[in-house]
Amino acid sequence: MDPLAQLKDIHLPAPVSAWPLSLYWWLVIIAVLLMIGLTAYGISRYIKKTRLTRLALAELLQMQQQGCDVNDLHHLLKRITLTSYSRETVASLHGEAWLNFLDQQASSKKHVFTAFSENTALWTLDLYSAKPNVIANTLHFKTCRDWIKKTPLMPVDCNVNNKLKHRVEKSVENSNV
Repeated sequence: MDPLAQLKDIHLPAPVSAWPLSLYWWLVIIAVLLMIGLTAYGISRYIKKTRLTRLALAELLQMQQQGCDVNDLHHLLKRITLTSYSRETVASLHGEAWLNFLDQQASSKKHVFTAFSENTALWTLDLYSAKPNVIANTLHFKTCRDWIKKTPLMPVDCNVNNKLKHRVEKSVENSNV
């Protein structure tokens, strides 16, 4: 008899099952889901925060395409600020105090925005006339576009930081003196 014929076939072990998952795989799954959730939350907050800016830039572009007066730009900026800041702070501003307020809102620690106050005559020349005749030019639109992009615009009903509100109210009080 052949001794090799008495050998039994090789037995393979049972295949390794993916279930139950090890603790490390559960941690990886939880971490990935957490990252996806945080990313979605961050994107939704960004969209909510920049909504007013996007709407304002779209309306400014539409006004530029149609052509408008400088007074129309003042009305747009006033509507934007009334949406972003408290009515008590913004509604009574006019003339140089209004232009200083606009400059202060677009200024930051690194860059001081002075486009409105440097060109006071250009912005207030035709402000109170019954029939405005100063047509807005590219400088007016560029200044408004830069202001909208540099100013942190958020509707008042959203979570506005009280510190920011206090800073705005204090800067307005100082400009009215």
